[in-house]
Amino acid sequence: MRLIVQVFVLVALVMHVTLGATPDQIIAAGLHSHGKSLVLAGGGLNISNTEVWNTIVNLAGGKGQARIGIVTSASGDPNDSIQYNTDILVNRYGAAAAVHVNVSIWDSSFATSPTLVSQIRTLTGFYFSGGDQSRVVQSMYLAGRVETPVLAAIREQFEKGAVISGSSAGTACQPSAVMVTAGHSWEALKGGAKTSSSNERDLTYDPLGGIGFLDGYAIDTHFAARGREGRMIRLLSDTKHLTMGTPYGFGVGENTALVVTHAGTPRAEGKVLGEHGVTFFDLSSSFVDTSQRYFSIRDVYMTYLTHGDVYNLHTHDVTFSPDKTPLKGHENYDHALSTDDVFYGKSNDPGRKPEFVRAATSIFDARLDTSTYGTTYEKNPRFRVEMSRAGRDAVGYVKRVHDFHSDLHSYKDMYVAIHED
Repeated sequence: MRLIVQVFVLVALVMHVTLGATPDQIIAAGLHSHGKSLVLAGGGLNISNTEVWNTIVNLAGGKGQARIGIVTSASGDPNDSIQYNTDILVNRYGAAAAVHVNVSIWDSSFATSPTLVSQIRTLTGFYFSGGDQSRVVQSMYLAGRVETPVLAAIREQFEKGAVISGSSAGTACQPSAVMVTAGHSWEALKGGAKTSSSNERDLTYDPLGGIGFLDGYAIDTHFAARGREGRMIRLLSDTKHLTMGTPYGFGVGENTALVVTHAGTPRAEGKVLGEHGVTFFDLSSSFVDTSQRYFSIRDVYMTYLTHGDVYNLHTHDVTFSPDKTPLKGHENYDHALSTDDVFYGKSNDPGRKPEFVRAATSIFDARLDTSTYGTTYEKNPRFRVEMSRAGRDAVGYVKRVHDFHSDLHSYKDMYVAIHED
């Protein structure tokens, strides 16, 4: 009898959506089917990435139903941002409407506007545009880290089932945990994490976190393309003891998204969509050797997932996409690759894997080697990154495409250590 009632409720919800439901009915149906959801894109989200854009619209209620608030707080040019993203979401991908959530550091009045709050309560999803994530935090909180009425209304809709999505800074601003604000990997390893700096290459972060739509993880974007592995490791290592610190973090690649469903529950999981990958770090058992002159860490574990793979955000278990097969026993090469510029991201060859990913991937596709290394291009000090698949439960999977650089490799629990070379 209980099953019959549950089926009836689900059918009723679907019928409401199909027959022209209210926004509250649309998001209630979404909450029932997939819980609270987020679509976290890593920047450089191509207008032709139909899989990711359609996912945003579908999670917001579908074509002709989705009403999406475009939050331009991060942008340096909000008017351009709203026009661009409205064109994509409404004109190209069929959302019913887009509403400009025009909260910015230049005009604080919108953040407390009763009219805007009322509009937000009619929305079924939100898209945070790119720019600078610090602007989002500054514009969405009042003095004393008190939520503005607009942020409170967005959170209310999210709790009811409205999807939260974003790209670049619009993703980086989402964590409850510490929020990265700037920095490059070598400078991060050399100088550590700081709450402020006049040098944009230094690793800086907000110790109070982002706007708090995803718990338990620090988040970064443009990840492998900008060689940000080092800055994530140092950020987590330096801050995991803080109130808003965490030993876990992930970085989303460009033109790629992590689609989170059942957020905030033991069923929370993220599925990778798009062109590149999402890199997860686990520093829960890491050790920093403070006797060394420069940063030295071991027992870091890294997981790199590509299209179709699923990561359980609660248990850290991985489910590889069914179109991938195990690499063990089917490696294409004898030896792993090394690199002398480990945090070099994009190259003149867009089809080439970034250096950190290239070296790490190669140990899972090598018959004879179980480890490799990369050094930083920068010197004084030159850091060495050790990578190994010999420890814990490291395993690799692949979808063969054409060659090493185009093949979709994924792997879990690769061991990482960093020290002065």
